[in-house]
Amino acid sequence: MIKLQSVYACLESNFDYLLVLDKNGRIVHTSRHIAEDELDGNRSPDGMNLREIITSSSWKSFTSAMEQARDNNRGIALFISRNIPGRSIPLKTGHLDRGGNSLYLFFGNKLGRLSNEQEWEKDERVKELTCIYNIAELIESSETVDEFFNKLPRYLSAGMLHPEEVVVYSRYDGTEYGQKPSSSNYISVNLTVWNQDKGEIQVGYHDESIELLPEEQKMLDEVARMLNLALDRKELKEKVERMATEEKEYHDKLEELKEEITNRTEELEQQKKKLSIVDSYLNRVNDGWDKAKSRLETIFKAIPDEVVLLDRNRKVVMTNREDIEPGEYCYSSLFDRDKPCKDCRLARILNEKTPVTLTIKDDDRFLQVHALPVFNKKHEVDGILEFYRDVTLEKTYEQQLQQADKLASIGELVSGIGHEINNPNQFIRGNIKIIKQSMEDMIPIVDEYYGEHPDLRIARLDYDFFKEHIMVLVDDMAHGSERIKSIVEGLRAFTKKDEGLLADNVDINTLVEATTRLVYKEVHKRAEIELDLQEDLPTFKGNAQKIEQVLVNLIVNASQAIPDDRKGHITVRTMLERGNIVVQVADNGSGMNEKTMKQIFDPFFTTKRARGGTGLGLAIAFRIVDEHGGNISVNSRVGSGTTFTIKIPVEPKNEGQEGQK
Repeated sequence: MIKLQSVYACLESNFDYLLVLDKNGRIVHTSRHIAEDELDGNRSPDGMNLREIITSSSWKSFTSAMEQARDNNRGIALFISRNIPGRSIPLKTGHLDRGGNSLYLFFGNKLGRLSNEQEWEKDERVKELTCIYNIAELIESSETVDEFFNKLPRYLSAGMLHPEEVVVYSRYDGTEYGQKPSSSNYISVNLTVWNQDKGEIQVGYHDESIELLPEEQKMLDEVARMLNLALDRKELKEKVERMATEEKEYHDKLEELKEEITNRTEELEQQKKKLSIVDSYLNRVNDGWDKAKSRLETIFKAIPDEVVLLDRNRKVVMTNREDIEPGEYCYSSLFDRDKPCKDCRLARILNEKTPVTLTIKDDDRFLQVHALPVFNKKHEVDGILEFYRDVTLEKTYEQQLQQADKLASIGELVSGIGHEINNPNQFIRGNIKIIKQSMEDMIPIVDEYYGEHPDLRIARLDYDFFKEHIMVLVDDMAHGSERIKSIVEGLRAFTKKDEGLLADNVDINTLVEATTRLVYKEVHKRAEIELDLQEDLPTFKGNAQKIEQVLVNLIVNASQAIPDDRKGHITVRTMLERGNIVVQVADNGSGMNEKTMKQIFDPFFTTKRARGGTGLGLAIAFRIVDEHGGNISVNSRVGSGTTFTIKIPVEPKNEGQEGQK
């Protein structure tokens, strides 16, 4: 890596004046001529802010030159010392990027010392040296090879004679970066790592008439030399790290094997001693043991729930599951995990020495676990006996029962509210009709009067404006009253479970086809409807009108969930599953989060309040499906769509249900 002092020494050997600033204008380095000729030679200006030493107009020229240099353009700054305000020194500007920290180089000669051509050549050499330095910094700061080669063109262009015309192409280890020069007029270098060809760098110009200089090839050779060394170091470091890792793994494995051999040897010695003591006893009790073992295995297999006997090391000793072999770890054989469960019953019982009962979730199942400690003669826990009972169905019924209880409680409340709202609304609806008829009869009379009195005003409004808008206001009031009426009717439908007999022979496929025709005008602007209906489905006893109400609600809701910027797709499926008629309404809309899904069947909960939603549609749908002895569920993911599933039994659950309200 090129050191800053080397850059300073190179510049001072070619220029009389050198001044280095950081981005805040603080002096980092000055040459001897500036310190002696232009400033007070008895003190070093390093560390001071340049603004304190030069005039204000001179400082403005420095800030402008720094902006130009930062954009890879040439800038000139005028150095005018406050000690000698009558003399100005023009300084050219360069820019160095040190890992995000900027340094600005200002350099020049005493007047008349060099020709323009000599100054130009030195400028180019400084620019090339700065380019090599910046690339060296880039090599050190880049965390990955991709990061270096992606940034290389910007850094390499700064060192070329015409940076705005430069084309840089790189290839390393099969990956290409940048754009290849369009002609054969380019300079290039090979990239080799441990004497293996790994790629190349090509540099050319967009303008084919620009001639590439030998100095530019030398600069590229120096860049390649630094890069090859860095890549050699990188690969060597990776090889050393791999070897160290492999060696550590080998030693760790060797230590594990030694420990295991020691443990096994101790276990074998202990077993040998025990065997010598109990050998004679085992011969006597062998027959009784075989009978007891057979009885125990028979008892285990007869238990309907899953039973597992574990030792202190979480290994299976005995189980009634045929797919598990003794000696396996419980967490891998029972739950397909690679480490013990977070709520490990064995660890808890080893600490508390008391039975544990809890409910756990395994994939899509809920399991109720009863864990009992197994004690040895010293009253120490030698293992545990676990009973697993699948309570998934009970959990589902419990959630549905909670939902039904919540709806029943809310129904008692909203029934009275609906009645109180409906009474005054009846007066409003009747009066609005009379007002509208009266206005229709009075308008011709007022028109005649207005013909004779053109300055007529009603309700402080010009008659023309009043006449144009009065009927709109009346219609708005009528529409609002009708909306109140529809909400109240929805409340009544929600609270009145026994509305309508369940006496129809419902053909679900016919009902789905009729419903899609009914909602076609409402839905087709937003989505296409696809029907996937299983043939020859049995009918079931129910209320066809209510089921149709549920289907209309679900399909219209699905269309409203489609974003406005695309055409959606809605699929309605029917099938027979375990004695239940199943209807699924699936869309590819915006979906719902988990919080919304938990509240979606609650009365008055809606995500469409701004579009006039009342929040009663899905609550009523839930009640209707429940009346038919079925259930409705929802599955959704944000951004992927939603699926509602209805399950209605073909046969009533209880005798006499058919025809009930």
